[in-house]
Amino acid sequence: MTTDLINMKRWLPLKQAADYAHIGRHRLIVMAKEGIIKGFQDPDDKRNAWIFDRLSLDTYRDGQISSPTAREKALAIMKGVRI
Repeated sequence: MTTDLINMKRWLPLKQAADYAHIGRHRLIVMAKEGIIKGFQDPDDKRNAWIFDRLSLDTYRDGQISSPTAREKALAIMKGVRI
C-alpha cells in the first residue's frame, strides 16, 4: 500500500499502523489498552483484528517533540533567531 493511501485513511490495521508510526505491533496494542492512543479490536472483523486511529498516532508522535529549553531560547534570542 502506498504512503499516500495510508495518509488518507483514518483507521489503520495493526501492520499499517506499526509501519506508519514506526512503533512495534505489541507496543501499539499495549498503548491502546492503556489509552495512550486510540485503537481497538474491530467488532466488524471476523478475526477481531486491531485497528488504530491515525490521528491519535500523529498526536502521540507530536507530543514527543521536545520544546526548546530556557537556555536554547536565550541563545536563539541572542542570535536573533525566532523560535
